[in-house]
Amino acid sequence: MKITIHRGAHQIGGCITEIKSDNAKILIDLGANLPDSNAKELSETDVAELTQDADAIFYTHYHGDHVGLFHLVPKTVPQYISKGAQEVMMCKYNALKAHGDYSKELDALERFHHYETKVPVDIKGKIRVTPYYVSHSAFEAYMFKIEAEGKTLLHTGDFRKHGYVGKGLFGTLQYFVGNVDLLIIEGTMLGRKGEKVIRENDIKRNTVSLLKKHKYVFALCSSTDIDRLTSFHQACKETNRNFLCDMYQKSVLDIFAKYMEVELFKFNKLFTIHKLHTANPKIKAKLSHEGFLMPVRASQIELIKDMLKAYDDEPAYLIYSLWQGYYKGTEKQVNPQIVELRGLFPDRILDGVYDGFHTSGHADVKTLEEACRILRPRLGIIPIHKEALSSYQSLDIAQEFPIIESSEQIENVEIVIS
Repeated sequence: MKITIHRGAHQIGGCITEIKSDNAKILIDLGANLPDSNAKELSETDVAELTQDADAIFYTHYHGDHVGLFHLVPKTVPQYISKGAQEVMMCKYNALKAHGDYSKELDALERFHHYETKVPVDIKGKIRVTPYYVSHSAFEAYMFKIEAEGKTLLHTGDFRKHGYVGKGLFGTLQYFVGNVDLLIIEGTMLGRKGEKVIRENDIKRNTVSLLKKHKYVFALCSSTDIDRLTSFHQACKETNRNFLCDMYQKSVLDIFAKYMEVELFKFNKLFTIHKLHTANPKIKAKLSHEGFLMPVRASQIELIKDMLKAYDDEPAYLIYSLWQGYYKGTEKQVNPQIVELRGLFPDRILDGVYDGFHTSGHADVKTLEEACRILRPRLGIIPIHKEALSSYQSLDIAQEFPIIESSEQIENVEIVIS
């Protein structure tokens, strides 16, 4: 068996892992580099060369740093993702096609195959892949148990314990995955040990308190983060505020509700605006009387300006529920639209992790250690999705399990880390 970490061992995002056994080969994720990466992105020719003999590509979830190069894959290579994740991606690209040509992406998505939680996918009788649902800041994220040549691997993808469904993490690892030979595990938070990690339910409670004090609230957040949107929606239900969204956001929420059986994820207090309804007297009277929370995207800045003019009887507040680097990071990290949008709310911003309105989509260090101890990887731990200078060697578990951070041969398993 040969395991190759093409990308991800020394950077967050752009993840590509190859597992090859006998005459079978799969890839886990084919992610694009994050915008602040200095690395050269793979070309269509590069992707074709990397995937030419692949029997399948499995995507852990739909974030671009895991799935971003999917449209460059040759048509002959099967690509797998969950059905709900595929629908979210289709929704995104159908919306984007109004601003450009995304026919290649949509055509590729139409050809996707689906996997289901706990249902094994057999690749040529050589590699068996079993997906398990995990909590992450994306709808329908999965880790993969991989069995080949008498050995068991687990590729965690991105995961956490502090989301709404995160309480099932350790039970899944203990009762369904069990002990493994090799563990390929993310380490995003290794370099952010001082960052405050709070539960999604705490964000909901903080939002409830804010809505009780202020009538108009905008929330800058990911339009596909099911947990964050659930927190804001539940806060609106508890305070009788309107949960206001545009048609694109509604279409995403409808997908969430379609696949989630739990009542918590049913978005039944929606008030949808069609383009600009600020001039409609009945709608303005309703929203002025009842108040609202509106999830927004940076691209909606003109709509937000119009809303601020229409609803000016008291100051509106902004919940900033994204990564801090987008407005105060390096030149490559900063998003000018986000900086401009924040400028519309001087001294009226509830700021991310500082004020308890944002939390990481990734496992904190304590959760990472506990996951390793449950799985007890016999041959070792292969860290991915981490900053180059952060390391599992700094954790107590380095005394318990081998940490594989360079290319080596282990019991007929060749580990190649690029």
